[in-house]
Amino acid sequence: MTHNPLLLSALNRLPGHNGWLKHSILSSCRDVKDLPEAIFEYKSKRPLRSKGRIQEADRLLREAETEIRRLNYYRIGYKVLGESDYPASLALIEDPPLLLYYRGIPAFNRKPGIAIVGTRRPSGSAMRQAYKLGLEFSLADYPVVSGLAFGIDRAVHEGALDGCGATWAVLAGGLDRPSPLSHRRLASKILDNGGALIGEITPGTYPAKYAFPRRNRILSGLSRGCIVVQAPTGSGALITADFALDQNRDLYVASSGLEGASSGGTRNLERQGAPVISGISDVMRDWGRFMDIPAVDNIPGPGGSDDLARMMKMELDGRLHRYMGGWFEYRGA
Repeated sequence: MTHNPLLLSALNRLPGHNGWLKHSILSSCRDVKDLPEAIFEYKSKRPLRSKGRIQEADRLLREAETEIRRLNYYRIGYKVLGESDYPASLALIEDPPLLLYYRGIPAFNRKPGIAIVGTRRPSGSAMRQAYKLGLEFSLADYPVVSGLAFGIDRAVHEGALDGCGATWAVLAGGLDRPSPLSHRRLASKILDNGGALIGEITPGTYPAKYAFPRRNRILSGLSRGCIVVQAPTGSGALITADFALDQNRDLYVASSGLEGASSGGTRNLERQGAPVISGISDVMRDWGRFMDIPAVDNIPGPGGSDDLARMMKMELDGRLHRYMGGWFEYRGA
C-alpha cells in the first residue's frame, strides 16, 4: 500500500514507541486532512505509561516536510510496518517501530542475520575473536549486525567487511549523522561495500541516552541469534542479550569472553546456560546447518622470508587477514 509520505512521517513523530498502534491509526487515514482526528485517536489509545507532549497537526506536518527533505538529500529510505518488505523477524517483536530507516542496501528477509555485540573496552583476545566471527559469518553470506560502537562492534564490522559480505550497523541517532564521529569513515565503508545503516530515529537527531537501549531491541530483532563476545557486569551488550531472550532468539557467549575483568557479564550468561562458542561452526551446528561453513583458522605469523612471501601472496588473494596482531587464514568451506 502507498502512503502519503507527509502523513506517514507526521504520525511516526507522535511520541512513544507504539508501532502497531500508529500503524492501526495510519490504516484509517486517507489524507493529511485526517491528521487532527488521528492525533485525537492516538491520545485516547496510547498506553498510560507513554510520555511526551503531542504537538499540533500543523507543527507535525512542518517537521515532516523538513524530514522528507533530509531523507531525499541523504538518500535515506524506510520500511513501513505491516508491509511485505518490512523485516519479518522485526515485525514479530513486541514493539517494532512504525518506520525503519535505512541507508544502503539491506537485503531483509533473504537470510537471517547474526547479532554480535560486546563491551567498548574489550581485551585483545576478545577483539580478535569478534573480528574472526564477523569474518566467518560474512564469508558464509550471513548479514552481520552490530552497533558501530567502539571495541567489539568495530571489530565485528571490520571482520565482516574483510569477508566482503553485508554488515548492518544499527544506530541510536539519525542515519544522516552516524555516531560516534570517529566511526563515520567506517560507516561510509559499510555503505560502499553493500552494507547498511539502520535505525528508527528520525534524521537530524543526535543520539540520546534513552535511545541506546531502544536501539538494542532492533539489533536483536533483526537477527536469528545473538553472540555476546565479552561484557562486564552492567554492560549495554547485556541489554541486547535480554532483548534476544525476550524475542526468543538464540543467545551465545564467545569463548574469549570468559576471562578477565571485563567478562563478569558474559561469565554470568554462561552460568545461566548460554552456550559457549568459538566460531561459526558451533552456531551452524546448533542451527542444524552443516554445509558451506567457512573455515577460518588462527595461524602464527611468518617465521622467515619464505613464509612472509607466501603469506603476502595469500593476503593479496584475499585468503589471509591480519587484525590486532592475529593472523587469520581462510581455507574455504
